[in-house]
Amino acid sequence: MAGDAGRERAVGNATRGGLAPVGGGRGADVMNERSSDFMRIGEDRNVHRIPPRERDFMPYDRPSHFWGHAPHYYGYRVNFLPPEFRRVHYWGIDYCLYNGIYYRPYGGYYVVCRPPFGVCIDIAVSNLVFDIVRFSYYNNTYRMYKAINANNRLIDEQNRIIAQNNATIAAQNRAVALNTTRANDAYSLANRLGIVQSFAYADKEYFYQDGVFYIVNANGKYEVIVPPAGALVTSLPDDYDTITIDGVELYKVDDTVYRVTLVEGTPYLEVLGQMYGNLAKKYDYYSNGVTYNDLY
Repeated sequence: MAGDAGRERAVGNATRGGLAPVGGGRGADVMNERSSDFMRIGEDRNVHRIPPRERDFMPYDRPSHFWGHAPHYYGYRVNFLPPEFRRVHYWGIDYCLYNGIYYRPYGGYYVVCRPPFGVCIDIAVSNLVFDIVRFSYYNNTYRMYKAINANNRLIDEQNRIIAQNNATIAAQNRAVALNTTRANDAYSLANRLGIVQSFAYADKEYFYQDGVFYIVNANGKYEVIVPPAGALVTSLPDDYDTITIDGVELYKVDDTVYRVTLVEGTPYLEVLGQMYGNLAKKYDYYSNGVTYNDLY
């Protein structure tokens, strides 16, 4: 990737600002919303954020492709899709795909969503502009988790490959700042909360845009991957949720869990890991009994 460094540059989130611990969100107000459209006064008299899935509907042809620079509108609702859409199935989840944009059924409607893990971008990578991801730590230790489900198996396989290549990256570790304490602390917290981690290669570049993580695979394509533990971002997409697990306040984007952490005195949002099984179902707002077959 060294020869490709010129085609990536840091960009802000493609949706509204979202959660940003450093200086607030820099994203454009893409919906031209008034503050009353995305904030409400609750019964406790505090101001509460309105998630995109509870805001006004939008037309299906408004979101940008997930690899594009224009707003993606993840989490926003769409009333209907054209009859040309097709159903696709990844890791136990049904998606509706139209014009390169993924949707999931939600409450009798559709929600614009991120692409599934493993999807590749079949366009010239020179046209893409992503953030290069910084890490709080790299973890060169492969650990097994007790519970296995569809997404966890994908994480498990990624970690196996990393473990098999530990001998290869061991020499490179000398040149990479590894923080064993941070890695072990994150693993211990994730394991206690029932969150599974996907580790990152120390010798590979990772890229990020609007809640989606990528690597450039062996075929030279950008591939959507499970967000790796320890990855740092400065803001979250607009469709994040705030959750509390075992007394720990965390932030959720799809099934990915983030926590606020300090790195060299600067606050970041760090990928802690992925929810799976019953924990994922507990916080999955798609799990409301509505399926593809209910809609058609």
